[in-house]
Amino acid sequence: MSWHIFYTSRGWAAVLGENRTVQRSVLPTLSLMNIRQYIEQTGLEARFVALPDYSLSVVNKFCAYYEGVIINDWDVELSLDALPPFSRKVLEFVHTIPYGETMTYAEVARAMGKPKAARAVGQALKLNPLPLIIPCHRVVASKGPGGFTSPGGIATKLEMLQWERKNLYTNS
Repeated sequence: MSWHIFYTSRGWAAVLGENRTVQRSVLPTLSLMNIRQYIEQTGLEARFVALPDYSLSVVNKFCAYYEGVIINDWDVELSLDALPPFSRKVLEFVHTIPYGETMTYAEVARAMGKPKAARAVGQALKLNPLPLIIPCHRVVASKGPGGFTSPGGIATKLEMLQWERKNLYTNS
């Protein structure tokens, strides 16, 4: 597996994957240096990708998302084996939340058959190695946005939710 570094309309992003399997993603940032430093810490091979990229189709979908395309099927295989079982199940479930929709931490916990595990759901989402592809930004608190550990924090989460609502309205 190797990192694919590419430019989106929102800045530099990266995906770690091979063929249809993806293991990590990095949301866009204006700083290419930040992306490179993060990737260097993993010790894995990286390459810059010219778009469109046919070696890893998720790169094209990642870019399309930031162009306003509604992505409901990433057509990927998630590589989450390194995570604890509960976290893996939460992330696999959150991966199915449709574009533009949200669920609360408690709703996700109930859907997982663990109605008292809303905080555990939040902790599992902190481990999300695939932001955007696994749309943890679509999981919110019952009274507000909740947390978000990607760069930009809650402001980024709110921006992504607003972006999706705008695109649903524009494309319908």
